[in-house]
Amino acid sequence: MFRCLPRAFASSFRPRGLSTRAARHLHDVAGDFTSYNAKGVPISKKVDIAIGDPENTFVLVPIEVGNAFKAAATRHTESTSSPLISQGPPERCKVTFFHDSQHFSLGPSSYPQLRIPANLPRQTDTNTSPATIYLDGVMNSIVLDGTPDARFTEMASASALNLKEELDDLKNR
Repeated sequence: MFRCLPRAFASSFRPRGLSTRAARHLHDVAGDFTSYNAKGVPISKKVDIAIGDPENTFVLVPIEVGNAFKAAATRHTESTSSPLISQGPPERCKVTFFHDSQHFSLGPSSYPQLRIPANLPRQTDTNTSPATIYLDGVMNSIVLDGTPDARFTEMASASALNLKEELDDLKNR
């Protein structure tokens, strides 16, 4: 019937808390990723990442970065009683963003670390913001918790999971 809704009606159909922006702009930049090599020595390398506009609170990272955080979070969870990784689809990993040093990690001086060339908006007056890595998709998303970008990523992740099941059903017909 309608190909698009007039602006007067569009806002009444938007879920609460989501931004009114029509597009998400991505900027390709290089991040510094530090992790341990096979001998347990920290090594750093440049990785291609995508960041949003200055008001955005997300970073898109290669799957290898997400997998390194997942492995470290799994080791951390095995050695302590505080789980940093969710079970089942979609998998997620809890990390922290340190605003002063502009890096993501499990702790202030732990590896792996991902340093980004931009500061994300602070969610509180503190130096840190909790974040989540969504371990699905062609690239993994790291998003500051409790933000409109986090709600968007949560819905996108759930939609992708639902669509995957539907696509698998279609393949099997």
